[in-house]
Amino acid sequence: MFAWYVLLIFVHRAVADASKELEALWSQKLQESAQNRDAVSIGGPQRPASFSSNSARLSLLFPFLNYVDVFFGTQAHGHMFPGVSLPFGMCKMGVDVLDPHLGDSYAGYQFGGEISGVSMLHESGTDITPHYGVVSQLPLLAKSLHHIDTTEPIVASRSHPDAGHIGYYKVWLEDRIEIEFSASRRSGLYKYTFPVSRPLKHKNSRLLAPVILVNVSHHLHSFHKPWLSQQFRGGFIQISKDLKSYHGKAYFSHGTSPTKSWSVSFYGVFDKAAKKVRVFKDDHSHSGLRHGEADESNYNLGALFEFEVGTRILHSHVGVSFRDVPTAQANIHHDYPSTHLFDLDWSVENAVNTWNREVFSKISIDVSEEDPIVVQKYFNSLYGSHLMPVDRSGLEAPWLSREPYYDDFPSLWKAFRCLIPMFTILDRSRATDFIRSLIDAWRHDGFMPEGRTASLNTRVIGGSSSDIVLADAFSKGIKHRIDWKVGLRAMQTNSERYPEPRHGKKDTRGRFALSDWLEFGYVTQEFSRSLTRTMDYAYNDFAISVVARGLGFIKTSQKYMKRCSNWQQLWNPRATAPHLYYHGFIQPKDRDGDFYTKKYDPLSCFGCLWKDDAYMAKPIEYGWQVPYDMKSLKALMGSKEIFVERLDDMFSLNGRGFADSLNEPSFMTPFLYNFVNLQYKTSETVDYLIGKKFKLGPKGLPRCSGAGSIQAWLWFALSGFFPVAGTDIYLITSPKLSKVVISIDESIKIVIIAHGLYRETHGSSPSSSTRNKYIKNVKLNGDYIDRNWFTHEELFGEHGGLLEFFMAPFPVHWDEEGESPPSPGHYNRRHIH
Repeated sequence: MFAWYVLLIFVHRAVADASKELEALWSQKLQESAQNRDAVSIGGPQRPASFSSNSARLSLLFPFLNYVDVFFGTQAHGHMFPGVSLPFGMCKMGVDVLDPHLGDSYAGYQFGGEISGVSMLHESGTDITPHYGVVSQLPLLAKSLHHIDTTEPIVASRSHPDAGHIGYYKVWLEDRIEIEFSASRRSGLYKYTFPVSRPLKHKNSRLLAPVILVNVSHHLHSFHKPWLSQQFRGGFIQISKDLKSYHGKAYFSHGTSPTKSWSVSFYGVFDKAAKKVRVFKDDHSHSGLRHGEADESNYNLGALFEFEVGTRILHSHVGVSFRDVPTAQANIHHDYPSTHLFDLDWSVENAVNTWNREVFSKISIDVSEEDPIVVQKYFNSLYGSHLMPVDRSGLEAPWLSREPYYDDFPSLWKAFRCLIPMFTILDRSRATDFIRSLIDAWRHDGFMPEGRTASLNTRVIGGSSSDIVLADAFSKGIKHRIDWKVGLRAMQTNSERYPEPRHGKKDTRGRFALSDWLEFGYVTQEFSRSLTRTMDYAYNDFAISVVARGLGFIKTSQKYMKRCSNWQQLWNPRATAPHLYYHGFIQPKDRDGDFYTKKYDPLSCFGCLWKDDAYMAKPIEYGWQVPYDMKSLKALMGSKEIFVERLDDMFSLNGRGFADSLNEPSFMTPFLYNFVNLQYKTSETVDYLIGKKFKLGPKGLPRCSGAGSIQAWLWFALSGFFPVAGTDIYLITSPKLSKVVISIDESIKIVIIAHGLYRETHGSSPSSSTRNKYIKNVKLNGDYIDRNWFTHEELFGEHGGLLEFFMAPFPVHWDEEGESPPSPGHYNRRHIH
């Protein structure tokens, strides 16, 4: 017994020592990051006096600011976050509007309505249920703290529409208070401007004093789905003796992470000491107390800080952490050097410079030669696709590890098709880190996450899309610093291990319908989303076969190659649809192997909801979701002519418009004409979708962003190629810019040129009306090609590449004799039914 006791002490000390070592390691990395940040900051006599108040001058230094609209896609169900954030930054400062008449505020923002606070954490482009909107401040004017009723919601009306650009945001309130704010990685900075205090006409009236409301219990609500709405579970706030700083922690549950509660710690500091403070909890308040605590759900908890009458300018730094208060405080000092504390201008400059360094400096476009509408769409697609996932590597990870950690990606089901493949081109290092993060989560949690928010898994929509994410990176040569044998083990866990329910939820890890998949080769209707899961599981197993084959495990690869053909079991050659002469569609089966007919229509998903057979798309749409085996799909459809007619019917350009064309399951469908060597029809369809579906401004997105996935789709479509996720293949379409140079690093450059993109029309500037949308010829690295596809290595390899298009105003069948795109997942099944 004594020996066991000694052993336990030894293990405890070893874990503690390892914990301290990792803390020191990550602290050192943060310090190095801060030093690098200072080294690249613009300085000297050329530095603008005030970036935040001189946007015109700032835009001369960083021209991309002229084309990025932070309000792009914030309305019309786009749900984009317009506040301030660095690329993949944890801190996302923005306004919050909580008004049931305006609907759910998924990213906090609404164009109208009163604001309840400016909070530190948000998501962008999600549509499950609002999440975050926590750790907030709100400025007020009051005669005294006793005149503020904390038992009722406290809101502020705006006098003008909000304004902002990358790194900077401004709000005007009706009482003439102005709020300006900017953010860094894990902390942010508020600047408040209060009106000049004047004596009121009444003899005994008092001057109004500036007040800052710090609401610990503040969070976004869901009025549309109250059963999913976040709930405040408790927390505390502690105010310093000098009334200049505060810290605390808040606990929440529900939202997009339904499994259990999560917490966030905070530390706030003002550049002036408060005159008085008042802590409130539910319907009780206490003047002079510096501590408040709530341990029951949905209590109202916070503090009011009153400052001296006549205070005109007030600054406040706030740091946040998913770990603890000391880390939240340290995050401020890692983000802001001591010489620039409370310096809003520096914060704005730092944010803009970071966006330039990490994203926009990689792209070179001569905007004077381009259609300005296309240029704006291109730059907005870049910006909107670099907000999430969130890099929380180091001390913000939920476990101690030397590996990177990423959070706030609501669903890889939405991201695997083009968002993550976009990163493999523009930021290989970050793509590598994201893969390592998924694998490391498997080490700690047993499965790779399919979605994650606030350190918790989100619900799995269909299959294990992490498999496709890994296969996509592997096939494109993202192998440095990744142990791919361990990665394959993580993938096989998805395909072979039954996930145990976690915290009462059954579908937050792995493949919950795996038992059906292994027994029948498809998912029966005993599980919801049976059709979606079957098609996804097949794609997932194809991805595993890719990595296994690349690592030399041939038998393992063959096993999963056979399994990836299971989707064909749901192909019913006799299935028909009203008013269509062709037949054969994907259809659910029961446990006896019979097609389910009681509630089935290829043209309907009967709501496309969580409990339906097909989620977010109809059976006729899911039939195309086998880009890895189009050879089999063409054979099942019978002929090239029928294949083309079916594709035409998916879009309203030439057919009936069956597809929700910019919904994730149909992301790739417009490009599938390439598989029958009719690339010009791909160009027609994609050009139609870009012009018809995407606009400029707050209503610029056709639907919810999907955490940047739709912007990634747009970026590929404008660039002239689209990835086949899980492979190294790109399908060619017509580019919309004359010349784009992508600088991967100092030694790798990708040049994309569209010769003759615009017709020479006297007096006309480049626009969609003068743009040639068809391809006449293509040259890859100096050689003409007659195939409508290329591989990752050919254009994005270590030596870079050159892709040249020669455009035409009319359809040209330039790829007629070329090799069709491959079907790497093709498996010949002799007996399908």
